[in-house]
Amino acid sequence: MVKNFAFMVGTVAWILAITLPPHRAYALETYVIEVSHNDELFIINGEKFEAQSYCFDVEAGDPVVFIDGSPNGVCVSATVLNLRTQEKCDVWCE
Repeated sequence: MVKNFAFMVGTVAWILAITLPPHRAYALETYVIEVSHNDELFIINGEKFEAQSYCFDVEAGDPVVFIDGSPNGVCVSATVLNLRTQEKCDVWCE
């Protein structure tokens, strides 16, 4: 269970760290939205993802992290966090 999100803004990159059960911190790898089409279809890490509803204001070039699911498309669904807008988006893995 996720207990705490810590956001740090740097001049070059966004860093997201999630603190999980006692005394453990995990850093999530950042990916870039390569293609964004009609707030519904996204290419991330060379894989196709489709919004479960709509993911508004997601643009090519936005940095994202996978909170749930796989950036390799090896999943049924995933949740990504857009680090530019700080909005979560639920997607289907294609």
